[in-house]
Amino acid sequence: MEKNKIIQGDCLRVLKNFPQESIDLIYLDPPFFSQKDYDMPFSDKKSVAAFKDSTKAYEEMDVDNINKSLNIRLIHSDNDFWKRDEAGLLRYLAYMKDRLKECHRVLKKTGSIYVHCDWHASHYLKIVMDEIFGYGNFKNDITWKRTYSHNDPRQYGRNSDKILFYSKTDRYVWNTQYTDYEKSYIKNFFRYKDKRGIYRLVVLTGPKINPNDPTWKGYNPKQSKRSWSVPKRIINKLVGETEAKKLSITQKLDLLYKNDYIEISKNNIPNFKQYLDEMDGVPLQEIWTDIPNISSQSAERLGYPTQKPEALLDRVIKASSDSGDIVLDPFCGCGTALVVAARLKRNFIGIDISPIACKVMKERLRKVNGINIPIIQTDYTLEDTDKMDWYEFQQWACNILLAVPSGKGADRGIDGEGEVKEKDKIVPFLVQSKKWKSMVGDDRVRAFKGAMDNKETPYGIIVANRFSPQAIKQANDYHTKNQATIHLIETEELLSKNFDVKEKTKWNILTPDYSPWKKQDSDLTKWQNEEVKK
Repeated sequence: MEKNKIIQGDCLRVLKNFPQESIDLIYLDPPFFSQKDYDMPFSDKKSVAAFKDSTKAYEEMDVDNINKSLNIRLIHSDNDFWKRDEAGLLRYLAYMKDRLKECHRVLKKTGSIYVHCDWHASHYLKIVMDEIFGYGNFKNDITWKRTYSHNDPRQYGRNSDKILFYSKTDRYVWNTQYTDYEKSYIKNFFRYKDKRGIYRLVVLTGPKINPNDPTWKGYNPKQSKRSWSVPKRIINKLVGETEAKKLSITQKLDLLYKNDYIEISKNNIPNFKQYLDEMDGVPLQEIWTDIPNISSQSAERLGYPTQKPEALLDRVIKASSDSGDIVLDPFCGCGTALVVAARLKRNFIGIDISPIACKVMKERLRKVNGINIPIIQTDYTLEDTDKMDWYEFQQWACNILLAVPSGKGADRGIDGEGEVKEKDKIVPFLVQSKKWKSMVGDDRVRAFKGAMDNKETPYGIIVANRFSPQAIKQANDYHTKNQATIHLIETEELLSKNFDVKEKTKWNILTPDYSPWKKQDSDLTKWQNEEVKK
């Protein structure tokens, strides 16, 4: 299976083409359900509607059919909340269930999955995950404290996210992660110090009697109804794992005593000197308070509202994968999982339905990791474009034409804008996309020419399913009179794998800057200012 790639498209459609049991670890941070909207990983205007076609089928389903699709008995209720589904929760769960089923299919038997969510739907998503992955394969409901405090009126502050951790079987990869001891714990328990460092005294025995245990320096643990328990980690450190296996209990105790790891009490009971700097720390628990969210001043901050800190993904990937494994993020957003996976010498695959997001990921991997990763485009058909809403169609067309979409709102006849390099200057070119079943007429060409005049550019492209003979004549007249160059491109032509906008127009078109460090939308700045105030 090809690794280290970014795929642009709906992850449901993309995953159906993946081989069964081909992925080692899945982390997904899907759009959060927040009442009537799905919060998109890329919430700037240029990306927010890119996935609407993937949800359209669920919006059109009635509640009875959604209930059948979910097949969850707890939701088969006469309660009016479920009957009406006013909040759209059932539709959201049906949307997620289809994609989680594909995640289960592609995950290896030794694999794990982490689903990042919040209070809006985490408890319902767990029911869906229990059905797909099995209640017995649920491992943790991880709580990540993402902010210090929230001033939520008349309730406790909601300052955490949930991460649902499941394995596919009981043979999953697991590498224990550790955190530092608290200062109070160190002060209370590591009370001794010598030239090697701070240490505490720990008994060298464990529960139950071993009748074969030898007496060492006058002490036998059988007299305390216990047995010898020698720390394997330190023995391996002193002589190596291979030699350690050859040593008897007595030889191991002698080795520890010789290297000043044993202190004998006044009662002639040997104790092990456990040094703080030789300890791994505290095994990680399921409440994570030590990873702060990305601050407004953080070097890794890209400016997108739902970006997760690299430390969070570092922890997940280290715990549930090994070097060379394949990490999949099917809702990849700005690509944090890919960046961390690459740094940790894992292979990766990122999927996102937003063309802008995919280009941001590619640029981020190039800048942060120094690698050039291909973006694989989903093959669309004319039928697929018919199902798009006007805004998704606009973004799809602009992506192929190397233009940046204008976003929603009053666009004054301009749906996208790119750049053409002339000899001594850079001039904009404009894009207009028409998702009409009827033909685009000459009146629309004249109106577009007016928009081009306002922008003082001679370059323009109109995309539509069909153009009238009068529209084609009008565009040709502008070109003949050297007033403007307006290319009329049919949708079907854009679908061709061989389509090249530079070849089509003969313009020296510059590739748009999709750098994640470039703020693309005033909404982002507004959001950042609100977060700083909090």
